Amino acid sequence: MENNNKKYDQSRKKDYVSVSNDNGIVNEEDLRQLKDLETNDEGFKDEEFQKHKKAGSPIAPLGGGDAVYFDYSDPVPDFDEVIAIQFQNAGKIYWYYYPEVKEPGNELKQGDIIVAYSERGMELATVLNKCKKDFQRQNKINFIKNGFLRKANDQDFERARKLEEKAKDAWKICERLNYELDIRMKLVKVKYTLDDSKAIFYFFSNGRVDFRELIKRLAYELHRRIEMRQIGVRDTTKIMGGLGPCGMDLCCRRFLHSFSPVSIKMAKDQNLTLNPNKISGICGRLFCCLAYEDEVYEAMRADYPLEETEVFDKESGRKGFVKKLNVISNNLTIVFYENNSDKYEEKVVDRSLIEFKNGKWYYNSGAEVVNLKAVLDVEPVLSSEKEVLGTSSGSKKQNNNNNKDNSGNNTRRRNRRNNRNSNYRGGKKPDSEKTQ
Repeated sequence: MENNNKKYDQSRKKDYVSVSNDNGIVNEEDLRQLKDLETNDEGFKDEEFQKHKKAGSPIAPLGGGDAVYFDYSDPVPDFDEVIAIQFQNAGKIYWYYYPEVKEPGNELKQGDIIVAYSERGMELATVLNKCKKDFQRQNKINFIKNGFLRKANDQDFERARKLEEKAKDAWKICERLNYELDIRMKLVKVKYTLDDSKAIFYFFSNGRVDFRELIKRLAYELHRRIEMRQIGVRDTTKIMGGLGPCGMDLCCRRFLHSFSPVSIKMAKDQNLTLNPNKISGICGRLFCCLAYEDEVYEAMRADYPLEETEVFDKESGRKGFVKKLNVISNNLTIVFYENNSDKYEEKVVDRSLIEFKNGKWYYNSGAEVVNLKAVLDVEPVLSSEKEVLGTSSGSKKQNNNNNKDNSGNNTRRRNRRNNRNSNYRGGKKPDSEKTQ
């Protein structure tokens, strides 16, 4: 019998949670969209995905010069012997071994533009301000040696400007070939390496693309090596940029060097509306900013019972469950079912009224009643206050006399109206007056 009641309570609990959700009923289509929002871009190549990252291997087999990753036999570099750089705005941070930076005349400061080898080839990079905590989190294989070339000069900047113009022409050629070959992909970015040895085409597509014929034609028309990189929706949005719902530039475009995983649980913990259109960014994935406050909410929710946790009333012994938490307001919503009926009572209670004891959560409803009595207790009104408010005995008598006079006047008016109506019926004269 107890097992049957337990199954019955659990079924009612599930139905109640799904139907009485503050965000409305989540249908199958919304559930499918919510699952799609937290889908990772597995199978796609990130723009700065390190494909050949192995201990002691070259950072780029073709066009990477002598730049290699640290081997296990190499000593761990000091903090003063490395520099932190990035090859694009808010891009991935790379740690390059450059011990000459300590020598006079070779100093590098934040914001300097240098020429270095990346996994794509020779490129311009920006020097960042180093953080010791980030440095300590790096493995030995993350450091790159022989990758730094020189500080960028005017000739390097002029060459980069000309290559940007050539990249625009290559974009038009690629779009024309896509139309001729009927290739369905979205071209996002075209980039030339600084030594003008390779052209890199970044594109987005929902599936795999057969671009073998496209590469042949591009190599024939551009006369250089061609590299095609398929990127995900997040990297596409990062390259293109835009404005978020907050009205500011996208976080991934400004300062996010890498994407962290975001889940629907973060939105639930923060009591956000589980509407796919309201918690997704322009990239079609969950907001990256959901992860900013997730640690704070987890710390605040640690002292609260989880949703759908059983709660027992100390006074009446009723059993209910937690429907929703609001850690910001320091309260939680509890649902109590009536015995053997579908009726329920929903209460919003303060966290101080909930306690954990003997492995169970209890609701102290008696303490809430005491608090309500203290709030409802009002001091009696004094006689001096009655005079100020115009409620003294003399004012009451005067009001009674006025009411009597008004009632007498109303009675006399009513009698005259009745006499008039008895003599005149419907506005017609009586028959006695007609004969006269």
